[in-house]
Amino acid sequence: MTNIEESLHGRDFISLGDFSAEELYAFWDKAAELKRKLKAGQPHEILKNKTLVMLFEWPSTRTRLSFETGMQQLGGHAIFVPQQAYWGKEMEPIKDSGRVMSRYAHGIVWRCFHHEDVVEMAKWASVPVINANTDFEHPCQVMADLMTTKEYKGKLKGVKTVIPWSFTAFPKPIGIVNSTLYAGSKVGMDVVIACPEGYDPDESVLKTARKAAKESGGSIEVVRDMKEAVKGADVVHVKGWSPPAIYRQGFDKMKPPHVLEPAKYKHWIVTEDVLDLAKKDVIVQHALPVVRGEEATEEVMDGPRSVIIDEAENRLHAQKGVMAIIMR
Repeated sequence: MTNIEESLHGRDFISLGDFSAEELYAFWDKAAELKRKLKAGQPHEILKNKTLVMLFEWPSTRTRLSFETGMQQLGGHAIFVPQQAYWGKEMEPIKDSGRVMSRYAHGIVWRCFHHEDVVEMAKWASVPVINANTDFEHPCQVMADLMTTKEYKGKLKGVKTVIPWSFTAFPKPIGIVNSTLYAGSKVGMDVVIACPEGYDPDESVLKTARKAAKESGGSIEVVRDMKEAVKGADVVHVKGWSPPAIYRQGFDKMKPPHVLEPAKYKHWIVTEDVLDLAKKDVIVQHALPVVRGEEATEEVMDGPRSVIIDEAENRLHAQKGVMAIIMR
């Protein structure tokens, strides 16, 4: 175990803004190592006989399956606990839940509506707490996204990643955007957010990311024209998200369709013509599930430039890298 890995042991994984570039690379290096071992059929039971508690307030496919599978491959055991199977904060204070679960398990994964709740859990739990998606950040997804980018581009520094907003009547949080800004700025990427007025990331996130980008040699930009943003892009990460103001009303109370008129924003969709403005070797990412025909066309999602399945697979490897270090 390296010195950086030693320093990360026992840490919570709540926000990518909590980690330095060196620490993020330590997680990716471990993920790549474990991925190679898995492909080679080499056992890597780093977390043998350890237990992970997984609390989920809202649905999941990739997050749940990748954590359960990853924990099993690491030699441990994962317990999936859906919302209806445990006392929520309305019935039991988070400080009690966190302290009790720390006596049963070696780590806690929480996919919850409100970011402040997972922060509160981390405050009281004596074992590492992992953010599995909130209304404000999705660090596990972005670790997989950037791992995939690194695999295809051979680097992260200087890579232009564009996240174009796309209209969708299905409410989605802005966590991927915020986590990409935090991590991308730390490692020197050129991150461009293309979105209409009213959809900008949180100003505090932008301020923090711009400061980090200045130090790392990267850049952060918010533009209003998708086609202009995509010009010269190395990566196009398709993502629809609801207005940040919605979340202040409560993400758990959101119901489609939300406040916008689809016809007004129908041109905010990633098509083959849009991709043709990027570099010839551009790759297309999406965290999934994708609303086809609203966020992107079928041709884009299933075309030769799409890496969405590799990206989804890397959820497994990236999360194993995180767990193997902080829970060891």
